[in-house]
Amino acid sequence: MTLRFPSRMVCASLAFCASAMACADAPAPEAGPRKPATQYVVGIDISGSRTVTQLKEAERLLEQLIGRMSYGDRIVLVETYQTNSDAAEQWDDSVPPLRRPGTASGSERNRLAEFHERATTMAGTFFDTTKSKTVKSTDLLMMLARAADYATASGGRKTTLLVLSDMLNSTPEVNMERVSNVPTSPWIAARKAEQRLPDLRGVCVFIAGADVTTRRGAKVRAFWSEYLSAAGAELASGGYRNMLPDASEIRCSGATDSPTGQTAGP
Repeated sequence: MTLRFPSRMVCASLAFCASAMACADAPAPEAGPRKPATQYVVGIDISGSRTVTQLKEAERLLEQLIGRMSYGDRIVLVETYQTNSDAAEQWDDSVPPLRRPGTASGSERNRLAEFHERATTMAGTFFDTTKSKTVKSTDLLMMLARAADYATASGGRKTTLLVLSDMLNSTPEVNMERVSNVPTSPWIAARKAEQRLPDLRGVCVFIAGADVTTRRGAKVRAFWSEYLSAAGAELASGGYRNMLPDASEIRCSGATDSPTGQTAGP
C-alpha cells in the first residue's frame, strides 16, 4: 500500500482498526497459482464545473466499484485538479491475492473486508467539496499520463481507468471551457509525433460525468475518443457517459468473475 498523505490514512485507519482486531484468524492455506486481477485507476474531478449532484453520483459509483473489488485487485485514486500551488494528490491500496485460488481463509476474508472499509473511507476524502472553490486547474492530460505510469507498473494486473469528470481540461495549454478551444486531429497528431502521448496500451477506459448532449460536449467527446485511441487505450463500448448508475457496468471485453471473487482482469 502506498501512502502520500498520512493525514488521510489516519482517518481511514480509525474507521476499520477496531473491527479488524476482533476478527478471528484461520490457518493459512497452502500456496497455489494466482489468477490475473484488476488494477482500477480512478481520476476524480471536483472542479467548479461539477455540480453537487454529479459529485454525489461519482462518489456513489466509486463506492460501488470498491465494494466489487476482490482478492489481488488494486485501486489507485488520482485527483485531476490542482488547488493553489499544491500538486494533485493520489493514493493506492490493494488486496493480497488468495494463496489458494478458490479457497479464502478467515484471515483473507477479514483482510478483504478491511480493504473495502479502508478504501471507501479514503475515497470519501477525495470528494471534499470545500476544495472546489480553490481548484486552479483541471489537468486531465496529466492524469492520463499518471494513469499510464501506473498501468506500466501494474504488477501483472489488467488496468481499467475510470474517469469521474466532465472531461473539460482546463489548463493554460488546453482550455476546453470554450468549444473553439477544443483541440482537433492535427493537435493530437503533433503530440504523437513529439512522443507526448501517454502509453495506455491495454488500458480499458470508462468515463462518467461527461456532457453528451451539447455541441461542445460532442466536440469534446470526439477529441477524447481520438486521443485515447492514439494513446493505445480502449474506450469501452458505451463507456463515455453522463452517468453510470451501477459499477457492474464497468466491465471490459473478456472480463469474468470467479465464484470466489478473485477477478480475472478485463
